[in-house]
Amino acid sequence: MDSRKPPRKILLAVRAGGVDARLLASARSLCQRTDAELDILVRTGKDELPVELVEFIRELKEAGLPYSLSQKPELRRREIVDYANSHECISSVVIDSLEGWEAVAADRASDPWTRLACPLVTAAPPKKSGGGQKP
Repeated sequence: MDSRKPPRKILLAVRAGGVDARLLASARSLCQRTDAELDILVRTGKDELPVELVEFIRELKEAGLPYSLSQKPELRRREIVDYANSHECISSVVIDSLEGWEAVAADRASDPWTRLACPLVTAAPPKKSGGGQKP
């Protein structure tokens, strides 16, 4: 009988248009610091992955970092929370931002993030300021 615990995992939930270098670097860094594998859930309406994600996966392979990838035509907040809560090995969830997920949620009155049984990490890029100085 094998009594080993399943490997620790970080869940990275991404959506086309929400993939940026800071998000990917945060997930990778968290995996390396906690000696965890990476589960990637990606919402994309096409069969193709975003270019940034393809490059990221290539880097994971080259570094020998274990990962799994699941593509979904739809990915709602509730699905992310249910996935994380139903896999005891998920130690953290990484997303780009809390903003925008509400647009794809079936029930906007509830906040599924409050049911998440592990830490939620948001790695949104800093908001751009109006730019320039006042004359």
